[in-house]
Amino acid sequence: MEYLIQALLTLVGTLAGYFWGSRKNNAETDSIVIENVKQILEVYSQTIQDLKQEIKELKDKIDGYEKQIEYLNKELTEFRKEMKKPV
Repeated sequence: MEYLIQALLTLVGTLAGYFWGSRKNNAETDSIVIENVKQILEVYSQTIQDLKQEIKELKDKIDGYEKQIEYLNKELTEFRKEMKKPV
């Protein structure tokens, strides 16, 4: 009878330890996962900010090129008008 009680107590202790231990492990794993997600979000946010800055710089370049093309078109039009004038 004494052996049966000891075996039963050992079984109950083992099961209790397993359940409490697994809950603790799950909580620690969840905490690690949350921290990893935060780090990934920070990296993505920084990447998005870098890309926004690069897009702004490229838009500024395009605006400059468009102004230059417009200026050159005006010059070309004036040059063509001068070339059509009789000498």
